[in-house]
Amino acid sequence: MSALGEAFRAAQNTNQVFDQTVTRCLGINQTDLLAMDLLERKGRITAGELAREMGLTTGAVTSVVDRLERKGYAQRIRDEADRRRVLVELTQKAREEVGKIFGPLAEDWREYMSRRTTAELELILDFMRGANQLVVCHVQRVMGGDGRRPARSDRAGREK
Repeated sequence: MSALGEAFRAAQNTNQVFDQTVTRCLGINQTDLLAMDLLERKGRITAGELAREMGLTTGAVTSVVDRLERKGYAQRIRDEADRRRVLVELTQKAREEVGKIFGPLAEDWREYMSRRTTAELELILDFMRGANQLVVCHVQRVMGGDGRRPARSDRAGREK
């Protein structure tokens, strides 16, 4: 099991190095890249929703969105259903620039996964979801949540 833990840590570190390289290419910081990733995955959302997803204050997210707007990577738009609300979304420029960087990686990732069986991919997905939930619980703990470790079923992603 220690080999699995080491492999997981190495993958996280490699992903972080890749993200740092991407931020240099785009001329942004890692917080901005996280915001762009969330906007890409979630679509149009409010700054408040973005703040919650990122674990930041709304004031901090205002600065993030300002920086992304200056770069041409995000824009604020009025919610057509409620004109008082302002939504944030990625621009076409952001999608194109990110696509140039992540597109080849996504192609290689799809090819790599095609070598796995459906059962193997389902097991990996279960592991990743459980590992993510475990980290989410500890982010909350470190940020001043209740300080309790999640129940074993929550930490593992399934009952033990």
